[in-house]
Amino acid sequence: MLDAGGGGGGGAKLGFVADTVARGPGAGYVSTQTKFFVDPQEAQRLIDGLKQALEKLLETKRVSDRIAVSGSPGKDVYSGAATLTIRKSAGDEPGGYGWANLEAQKALENTIANIQKALDEYKNTDSAAADALKPKE
Repeated sequence: MLDAGGGGGGGAKLGFVADTVARGPGAGYVSTQTKFFVDPQEAQRLIDGLKQALEKLLETKRVSDRIAVSGSPGKDVYSGAATLTIRKSAGDEPGGYGWANLEAQKALENTIANIQKALDEYKNTDSAAADALKPKE
C-alpha cells in the first residue's frame, strides 16, 4: 500500500502491517497487527535486516532444542527437578522459549511478506506511471 502522508520526510511511504504482540487481558499476551511506514528506497534494506533477524532466531532455536533434551548434571533430586524446569522453559510448549521463538519466526516471515508485497505494488505503480508519461509513438 502506498501512502504519501505516512510519516516524516514528506515523500512517498510504503505502508505495511507487521505482526506484533500486546498485553492481553490478565497476565497473558495477544497477537496483534501494527501498521508501519517505510521509505520505498529503504524497504529492501528493512527486508534484509528482518531476514538476518530470522536467521538469528533459527540459530537460537537450535540451541534451545539442545537444551530441551539435555541430561541432568547429577543423580540427586534437585538436579533432576532443575533439569525438568530448564527443559520446560526451553521447550516448544506455550510459554517456553522454543514456542516464543517459533511464534516470532512466523511474525517475521509475515512481516517480510507484507513489506515485499507493498514494495512490489509500489514498483508496479511507479512503472505504470512512468509508462503513462512516455510519449506515444
